[in-house]
Amino acid sequence: MNRTQKYVSLLLERLPKYELRSYEHQTSLDRIRDRVSSTSDIHAELLQLYKVKDCADFALSLMWVADKVEKDLTKEESTIDEETLVFSKFRQAVGDVTPLGEESDTAGTNLDLPGSQELGSKSPAAPRSDFSYSSPTDQVSIPANEPSIDAIFGAPQESFEPSQQTGDDSSNGSEQERGFAVLLEQFLESVQSGNDDRTEIMSNIINECNSVLSSGTAGEDYKEFCRLFTEFLQYVSSNQYFDDIRVMNIISNIQDPFAQWARSKPNNRTGALNAVNDTLRDFKTMFE
Repeated sequence: MNRTQKYVSLLLERLPKYELRSYEHQTSLDRIRDRVSSTSDIHAELLQLYKVKDCADFALSLMWVADKVEKDLTKEESTIDEETLVFSKFRQAVGDVTPLGEESDTAGTNLDLPGSQELGSKSPAAPRSDFSYSSPTDQVSIPANEPSIDAIFGAPQESFEPSQQTGDDSSNGSEQERGFAVLLEQFLESVQSGNDDRTEIMSNIINECNSVLSSGTAGEDYKEFCRLFTEFLQYVSSNQYFDDIRVMNIISNIQDPFAQWARSKPNNRTGALNAVNDTLRDFKTMFE
């Protein structure tokens, strides 16, 4: 990974994806970051992103950052302004725009991006170079046959099918499990930071657990996890242990194994939740 690639990858990793309203948007951001981290040519990757429907401004914001890094050898970490700008452009790209009046001060920054005219000549309409906010009728015009963000940056078809499918096949369960993993990661970040939204996220987790427990297709180990995790959360809530380091440790110890389980194919999951469930089953011993 070269210096520019590492800089952009870390910038994407530092974006507050928990502020996104949709699990799909959060996972899309993760997949874009993974592509940037693993590509052999970051400029070609960002050009491909530029061609994705509604992503021209988002891609150009990353190109602008990459260009700054290559011109300034002293740049090591992304700035708040860069992160705010890139995040706002991603939210615009996926339709998850912040309420009116909360836009970043950097939104109107005039970005001096060499090559933007050349990029524009390859697209049906040249993107705006000033990255200013505008009304929906003033958005960049991209033909309907342009690829969507999911088409190019979606997960591999064999492991993650589109949510539009119906029926009880395992692809729907995989989407729910991945969304649950994202929610659990949000909860860990919120508890560690002492954020006020941790109670709301906990309520969402309990609702997800109840949905799994009432499902006729969820595996027994997943149902056991949801039952035990609900009991743990109710215990933490009733005893006001949110700020207890033991709670943070327990959530931290189960979050990553659960995320790995959610990303695994069904035939590779045997016993993957055993250690997690054992931790939750014995959680009260930590408070005695």
